[in-house]
Amino acid sequence: MKTIDSKAFETIATAPGVVLIDFTAKWCPPCRAMDPVIGALEREYAGRVRVVAVDVEDEIVLAQRFDVRSMPTFVLVRDGREVGRTIGSRPRAFIAGMIERAIAGDAAIASP
Repeated sequence: MKTIDSKAFETIATAPGVVLIDFTAKWCPPCRAMDPVIGALEREYAGRVRVVAVDVEDEIVLAQRFDVRSMPTFVLVRDGREVGRTIGSRPRAFIAGMIERAIAGDAAIASP
């Protein structure tokens, strides 16, 4: 999973399609536990969903912009607009269900 800065974020998050943004921190144990799950989803949805990480300590402005207060926070963006969000460790099927809903066009996703 690629960690991006605010400059790259503007390009990726405003592009057409679905983006899963993982707001994370190096010191966060639940974030590290989710890394293999998110990595597997990135491979599974390659070509349909972009998956990126934002380190909240390096990109404080982005974390504030998205009102991130706990990590990990997963935000789904479709065509430049936030369509879903979940906080904390979640099973692969939970995150995959949210991604499927974003691909299908749902606009207020909080669970699969």
